[in-house]
Amino acid sequence: MEEFDQRMQSSLKDEYDDFKQALKSKPVKGLYLNRNKKDAERILDTRYVMHHPIVDNGYLYEEDYHPGRSAYFLAGLYYIQEPSAMLVADALPIEPDDFVLDMCGAPGGKSCQVATKLTGEGVLIANDIEASRARILSENVERFGLDNTIVTNVDPMRFTSMFKEAFDKIVLDAPCSGEGMFRKLDQAVDTWSLDKVKECAHIQKNLIKGAYDLLRPGGMVIYSTCTYSYEENEAIVHYAVDELGFKLLPLSKSHGLCPGVDLEEVIRCYPHHYQGEGHFIALLQKPGDSPRKQVRTQNSKISPNDLKVLKTFYQENLNIPVPRNVVENKDHLYAIKNSFPELKGIRVLRNGLYLGEVRKNRFIPSYSLALTLTKEDVKRSYDYPSESDEIKKYIHGETLEGNGNKGFGVIFVDGYPLSFYKESNQVKNLFPKGLRR
Repeated sequence: MEEFDQRMQSSLKDEYDDFKQALKSKPVKGLYLNRNKKDAERILDTRYVMHHPIVDNGYLYEEDYHPGRSAYFLAGLYYIQEPSAMLVADALPIEPDDFVLDMCGAPGGKSCQVATKLTGEGVLIANDIEASRARILSENVERFGLDNTIVTNVDPMRFTSMFKEAFDKIVLDAPCSGEGMFRKLDQAVDTWSLDKVKECAHIQKNLIKGAYDLLRPGGMVIYSTCTYSYEENEAIVHYAVDELGFKLLPLSKSHGLCPGVDLEEVIRCYPHHYQGEGHFIALLQKPGDSPRKQVRTQNSKISPNDLKVLKTFYQENLNIPVPRNVVENKDHLYAIKNSFPELKGIRVLRNGLYLGEVRKNRFIPSYSLALTLTKEDVKRSYDYPSESDEIKKYIHGETLEGNGNKGFGVIFVDGYPLSFYKESNQVKNLFPKGLRR
């Protein structure tokens, strides 16, 4: 770590001692609320939570607060994310109908934040190259109840041959040497080296070049890292501007956000200035102004029998119409939007909203579908407080006593959907086994 210290001392000069002292303090924790959940701020405990100074739906919380243990977390009411990382998606100007790519999306904090800004026919492709990380990304997209997001597991450079000049916006939270996480993660300290810095810079150049090819003229990419090294930050931006032709757009700074080493337009987060970990953010725009190139879209693809089973389930248990476009993959049904692109040859983990599975001419609804519903959408439901014995039992996987109203329904937590159940003599638990605790 001596090399890192020398580099930071050279960069920060008189501020170096304050920086080192800040690294000894406890990390600041944060979360942002799911914009798709109405009045979600009411579930926060104001004794421990304070508003994020910049992100309008973001919050900081104290060490004694444990939002990850709450049923509200399982109901997708918020995403737990570090306060500096929260700035990235917040700084990207999303239009409701944008076609967006998150090139390196896991674990999903930026993807979920972007997707909740999209409405209408807006679509997000959230991708990660590592299979294990892509699965985590898919799980977080599911928990947020997103119906406008496709999760893929592929080298993001594969997209350049399929979607040239097709995206309005791109999130590029690039793989980096992780210096900004030293206070938070011992692993980041253990794996750091100058060779890793150089290796990451090489990867970042390739990714920013890929982003240029994927963006329509006038489209934007938000580039970010969680590191301090000049080679991975300002040097990549200089390459993007000088070699590729990007225009660097200014980002506003307040509450301790700092400009770059030699670029006023970018943001650097230092823990001795800002309540968060080390981060770098730059907003780049491709020159010109043209509509995105049209891509081939998916069509509904479901067997007549399975469509009949799905319609029967909706008629008997829900008060909403069957989605207009449904695709089937080995009896697993997904609702897709008209604007969903065709992804031949790409490994897709989640193709829009997973509705559930057809088994022996019966439809088994999914956790994903439940999380998108309101009480008005369902014919049967139970609503319990988050700390009630019923919710604790349900999350543990136990059955509950019912009122004899037979059929499928949804368990709600203080008015927010949690999971389907099926009632006959008892309320049968359909909460996913992998989430029970």
